[in-house]
Amino acid sequence: MRINKLCQLLLCLLCFALSVQAQSKPERGFKYIFNGKDLTDWEGDAKHWSVEDGALTGVADGTLKMNSFIVWRGGVVRNFEMRVQVKITKNGNSGLQYRSAPLPDIGKYVLTGYQCDVVQNRNDYNGMLYEERGRRIISHTGEKVVVDGYGQPWVVGTVPGVKEFAADEWHDYRVLVTGNHHQHWIDGVMTTDVTDHDEIGRRLEGLIGVQVHVGPPMKVQYRNWRIKHLPNAKLIKPEQTPIPPNAAKVVPQNGTPPPRKAS
Repeated sequence: MRINKLCQLLLCLLCFALSVQAQSKPERGFKYIFNGKDLTDWEGDAKHWSVEDGALTGVADGTLKMNSFIVWRGGVVRNFEMRVQVKITKNGNSGLQYRSAPLPDIGKYVLTGYQCDVVQNRNDYNGMLYEERGRRIISHTGEKVVVDGYGQPWVVGTVPGVKEFAADEWHDYRVLVTGNHHQHWIDGVMTTDVTDHDEIGRRLEGLIGVQVHVGPPMKVQYRNWRIKHLPNAKLIKPEQTPIPPNAAKVVPQNGTPPPRKAS
C-alpha cells in the first residue's frame, strides 16, 4: 500500500515538473498569462475554476443556469496572437473569449465578445467564431466569412476545418487577430477566417477569458497559455473583401438575428 502511494506521489511530482518545464521557454515575443501554479491575475467562481496538474481547470456538474467564465485581469488585448493547449471531456463545451467585456448586470462572471469555440462533439462548431451574448454564430468551422456593414456574415470561401477531435487529449489552439481580421487554428489546421466590417457590432479590444458551459457535466483544462501583443493594424476596408453575388448567408441560431445595438 505504501509503495502504491509513493508511486502516485512520484507520478504527481513528475506531471508537475513536466508542466513547469513546458512553460520555461515560450516562443520569441510571447509571454505566459497563466503560471501553471495558481490563479494569479485570473478572476472566476472558485466553485468552477481551479488549478489541477498544472492546468487551469473548469468543471460543471450539469446544473449551471448560465455559462460561467474566468477572466484574465492582466490587461486588455487588441492585436495579438494567442496559443494554448486545451483538453476537454466527451461532449464538453467551452470557449476562448477575447476582446470581450463583462456584463455585471447579468452575472458576476459573465462575458460578451468574440469566442473561439471548444466543442468536443461538433466539428462544425469546434474552432468557429462565435460572439457570446451578441451576434452569436459569425462563422462555422471550415468557413471563410465576411461580415458586412449591417452585421450579416457571408460565406465567401472555405478553410480546411477540423475533421477529428479526440476527447480527453491535449490539442493546440491558436488565435490570430489583427484589426478586423480573425483567424483560428486547431492542431495547426485553420478552422475559420473572418473579416468583420460591422462597425456597430464588432469589438477592437477587450478581455480574455474562458467558460464552462450550460449543459451536461464537463471538465476542461488549459495549459501553456501564452500571448504575443502585436502592433496596431489598419482595418481592412469593405472594398478589399468583395462579397460574391452567389455567397451564402451564415444563418443565425434559431433563424432570427439578435437585435442591433444602438449606433
